[in-house]
Amino acid sequence: MEGGNLGVLLERLDAVFQQLFRRLHARLVRSLPEGLTGSQFFALKLIFMRGRMTVSEMAEEHGVSLSAVTAMVDRLHRLGYVERQRDEADRRVVWLSLTPEGEELVRSCLASRRAVLEHYLSRLPAQDVVALVGIFEKLLAIFAQEETEEKKRG
Repeated sequence: MEGGNLGVLLERLDAVFQQLFRRLHARLVRSLPEGLTGSQFFALKLIFMRGRMTVSEMAEEHGVSLSAVTAMVDRLHRLGYVERQRDEADRRVVWLSLTPEGEELVRSCLASRRAVLEHYLSRLPAQDVVALVGIFEKLLAIFAQEETEEKKRG
């Protein structure tokens, strides 16, 4: 692709991404219960998908410090969504799992989020949705490859 055309397309893409993700984020946040942030939902969803995980794994996934995750987990624990358990073999390791209330919350939020996405994506032709998903998957694969290469380089 010619450099000039790519520049124009990148400017359009940047503008579209900003508007699209801002609007989509606003609608998805509305699907969360009052008082639950997007980051907290992401944390609950990660635990839900994995079954359980350590505080260190959560920090790595979020790209934040252990202390930041600990503060978030403390709040989720107080709300009754997360249980913490020390590892029997290594007491320094803390395992996180969802309470039944936490699992129900995640299921409910996922259903609401799916409804929001369905509302908008169902208005597009099926082949456009397939192409969109395919493009995002390709971009994620590029990110994953670069992250793997960066880890190998140290």
